[in-house]
Amino acid sequence: MDIRGKIAVVTGGARGIGRGIAAALAEAGADVVIGDRLDDPGVASAATETIKAVEAAGRRAVAVRCDVTSAADCEALMQKAVSQLGGLHIVCANAGVQSTIPVVDLDLAEWERVLRVNATGTFLTCKAALPHLLAQKQGSIVNMASITGLRGAANMAHYSASKFAVVGFTESLAAEVAKSGVRVNCICPDGVRSDMTLGLLKHHTGIEDDAKADALWTQVSAERAPLGLSVEPSHIGEAVVYLCRADTLTGVALPVTAGAHLA
Repeated sequence: MDIRGKIAVVTGGARGIGRGIAAALAEAGADVVIGDRLDDPGVASAATETIKAVEAAGRRAVAVRCDVTSAADCEALMQKAVSQLGGLHIVCANAGVQSTIPVVDLDLAEWERVLRVNATGTFLTCKAALPHLLAQKQGSIVNMASITGLRGAANMAHYSASKFAVVGFTESLAAEVAKSGVRVNCICPDGVRSDMTLGLLKHHTGIEDDAKADALWTQVSAERAPLGLSVEPSHIGEAVVYLCRADTLTGVALPVTAGAHLA
C-alpha cells in the first residue's frame, strides 16, 4: 500500500505511543484522525500537540472524542474520517490501559476494565472500520497487542489476558477478510517510554521526580534489551508504517522490543 494521501484513524492517538504512530503516518504521507478521550482536559491538550506534529509534516489532522468501549463512538469516529478527511484506509486500534496487580489482589472491576478497553475496544474499533474497508476492497488494520500477549508476565494476568485476546482476534480477523483485500496485523511491544509506563514506574519505585524516573527507565531498558536501546513511541510508529506498506503481511504479531522478547 502506498500510504501517501491515505486517511488513517489512530485510537488513543493524543499522546504516548498514539502520538508516535500519528506522527510516523503523517511523515509517510497520511492524513490522521485522532480518536481519544477529549472530555479529559489533559488528553484534549495532548491531542492539540499531536495535531501540530501531524501538520508539521504537511498533513491534515483532526481530533474526535471517542471512548473505544462504546460501539456508537467507534462508528462515529470512522464516519468522521470519511466526512471530514474524505476516506478511511488505515486503522490503528491503539487505545489501551494497564496496571500491575497480583491475581490474589485483583478484583473483578479491574479485570473487566482492562479487558473491556484493551480487548473489547479493539473489537469495536475494527468492527466499526470494516464496512468502509471491505467496501473499497483495500485497507490495513494494525492492532496494539503486547509481548505479554505472546507470553504471560507476573502481576499482569489481566493485562496479559487482554493482549492474548488481541493477538488471537487479529489472527482470526486476518483470515476472515484476507480475500477482500484488507490486511490485519498487530504489534507486540515490551516496555515503551510513555506517560503510562513512566507513571507505573514512579508508582512502583516511589520516585516522584520526572527526570529521575526517565533516567531510570532509560537505564533499565538498556540493560534489559539485547540491543541496548529504549523503545520509543516513534519506533512503534515506524513499525505501524511498515505493516501498512507490507502488502504480503497479514495475521502477523510483530515484536518491537529491541530484542527483549529473546531474553
